[in-house]
Amino acid sequence: MKLMNISLEACTELKDFLKENNIEDFNIRINLAGFGCSGPAFNITVDKATDADYTDIVNGITFIAEKSLADEFGGFIILSSEENEGRGLSLRPVIEQEGGCGSCHGCH
Repeated sequence: MKLMNISLEACTELKDFLKENNIEDFNIRINLAGFGCSGPAFNITVDKATDADYTDIVNGITFIAEKSLADEFGGFIILSSEENEGRGLSLRPVIEQEGGCGSCHGCH
């Protein structure tokens, strides 16, 4: 499975972000942070891979995600600020899932 889809531009921007935050270990785990009205939200942490993970090394960054998470979402896409219409780096799944908590009226 291809875990990550990321352009060279987004990879450079992510490395710069990590360096600005004094993170020198480029072993980046993708985690599910929860679900909201617009679908799943993800975050990243610095971590080491286990046997339960997929890994994908792209331009010196090792991306890590649990196999079950990667399989459910078909891998992940990181967009640069420019690719994301100036809204900063963005992490999203390949397979989009709808939100729908039902308690929010802001989406209607």
